[in-house]
This record gives sequence, C-alpha cells and structure tokens, in this order.
Amino acid sequence: MGIEHAFVQEWRNTHQCRVVDASKTQELFDYLNNLPWGTSGLNWRNIPNVAIPFGEGDPQPQWTTQFTDTPLGRHEFIMVAYAPQREALVGSREEVLADLDLLYSGSPGARYFCGADVHHEALTLTVADFAEFSDEGVRVHLPTSHSD
Repeated sequence: MGIEHAFVQEWRNTHQCRVVDASKTQELFDYLNNLPWGTSGLNWRNIPNVAIPFGEGDPQPQWTTQFTDTPLGRHEFIMVAYAPQREALVGSREEVLADLDLLYSGSPGARYFCGADVHHEALTLTVADFAEFSDEGVRVHLPTSHSD
C-alpha cells in the first residue's frame, strides 16, 4: 500500500497535504538503516523510546495530545512513509496522527514516519524525530532522545 491506495486518496482529497518524492522517503530509511534492527523491525530494547498505545474510537484527536512532549511533537508536519524509494505523504501533525491507523491500513509490518517542517515552501525533514507504527498491540513508538 502507498499513496495510491483508495483510503489514502480519499484522505488526500479531504485534507491539506502534499506528496513528496522518493528521495525524501529514502532520507528516513537511510537513517533507520543505521539503527539496531530485530527480525521484524527496529530493536526498541536498544533505542530510547516511549510507547503510546492507541485509545478507542476513530479518528482520535485526543490521542494526538500525547505527542506534545515528544521530539515528534515539535514539528508542525509529519511525513508518512510507506516504503523506501516510494513517494510519501506530508500532512499536518494533528491530522496525520488522528488518522494514522487509516493512513497505514492495509500496509503490512512496521511503518515509519518522521517530523517535517515547511519554511518558505521548502520541506525539511528531521529524520531523527521518527516513530514506528506497529501491528503489535497497535502501538506507536517514539524515541525519547536521539543524536543527529
């Protein structure tokens, strides 16, 4: 699944967002490739993190407030990546987080997203401020600290 999926297309039609080319997505995956991995995703035992479980209901605007004091919460936008070398979606932090389960529905395995900012129409990613969306208990994990 990716930005072409029907759910994502519908979301794009009702939210202000932009599609970014695969080079931006690759920035995130290049960063992630240098971290400790387990068999099916990042090895979170070796990466400082905080787990933020999903609540009940959909969408979950109240759930987004749990990110306020995290590195991801410092960014106005989030880049939703689906796979290396594939286009990604950038939308406002609150809207993306509220609908994250919809944006990743049908995508297998762990999925990764990161903080983004826009200054004078130029998009800047902060790949160190990333998170993992996982099917295991439907949890989003965020690093509590990072190095650039």
